[in-house]
Amino acid sequence: MKTLLTSILSVIFCTCITAQKDFDKAIVKISPKSELVIAGSTNVNKFNCRFNTELIGAPKNLEFTTDGDNLYFKSLALHLETRGFDCGHRKMNDDLWDLLQAQKYPEIVISVNRIKIISESYAKAYITVQMAGQSNKYSLPVKIDGKTYSGRFEMNIRDFGLEPPVKALGLIEVNEMIEVNFNLQTLVDIL
Repeated sequence: MKTLLTSILSVIFCTCITAQKDFDKAIVKISPKSELVIAGSTNVNKFNCRFNTELIGAPKNLEFTTDGDNLYFKSLALHLETRGFDCGHRKMNDDLWDLLQAQKYPEIVISVNRIKIISESYAKAYITVQMAGQSNKYSLPVKIDGKTYSGRFEMNIRDFGLEPPVKALGLIEVNEMIEVNFNLQTLVDIL
């Protein structure tokens, strides 16, 4: 009898755990006018590497559900070609691609897990960044202006197992902290 009761409770427990809310669906297109920039510095200079947003391409299908002020996403991710970043100078591009191990990891993935709506013009995004074979979670403020979402957040490249490069026989050292700035213009169709 105990075994039967334990089995029934296990089935009920597993059913409750795996039950999910229905997801709403939408199509999102990120405009090529959007901006995504990695800003960094050395002990000598600053640099900006812009992502070619035309590489984002086709509209993305997305599934989401709401719970109060929170939006939860089933699979909202930006897949960015590592070589899609341009620092304005060929040697700097090569250095960035080497640092990010572009040959081994040709893609950086930014997944949006959840967004908490704070007001009509502000939200907090909870994201996961996959880069150079490692993942890290971040939370960041996002400004909302119609269908434009902007913000910035800092990352330590060492968190991804990357070593800041040293150039010119040790005279130029890259700072381990980088800032990611974004201004994403979107077109959204709720299905």
